Amino acid sequence: MKVSFNELKSMSKGAARGAGFDWGYAEDISFAVVWLAKNGYNSATILLTFLDNKTIYPPTNTNGNIWSNDKGDLDPIKTGVALLDLNISKTIVLQGIFLPLLLAPFISQLENTMALEGNNFKLVTKNGFSDNKVKYLPLRANVLKISSTQETQGFNKIEENPLAKRCKVDNDVWNRLEEFTYRTYAPVTDESRMLGAGSGLSDND
Repeated sequence: MKVSFNELKSMSKGAARGAGFDWGYAEDISFAVVWLAKNGYNSATILLTFLDNKTIYPPTNTNGNIWSNDKGDLDPIKTGVALLDLNISKTIVLQGIFLPLLLAPFISQLENTMALEGNNFKLVTKNGFSDNKVKYLPLRANVLKISSTQETQGFNKIEENPLAKRCKVDNDVWNRLEEFTYRTYAPVTDESRMLGAGSGLSDND
């Protein structure tokens, strides 16, 4: 199926809320999902993988050059937001990060052209876009280096190309995301049934 980016944003935000995340975090997640879709990635499937993992953590030592968390893998959304908030231009090494591709939307908003480098992959971002040469990043990276770079030849002026307005999503993935959104709905009670539209009841004499 094909959905608009607005539909994808709304679904992503609702699914994140249904997974138990607050509205601010859900906004960050939906931004990342739509950015990845606009840059040609299967972001709905990536989101589903992200929502199914509850054992990721924010970085605890963002004042240094090596970021990690002793409890487990880093949360790519919270790590990406931290990198953006600090307007990172120096080299940062992340030790253990889940779904490193989810960092790219945030890294791409930095002033400098940035590179994400891990074992056997390198992704470059610039001016809100990725170089689109890398279509797959691993589920997790033991070590990921983020640094500014002068490499721009892979962009082919992508920033001047019009973006598509819709993206493809597998039906099964969309249905799973809908299941997450259902968790945000208030449960039906006898009182809500009585007060519902068409109940025929009124408080007026």
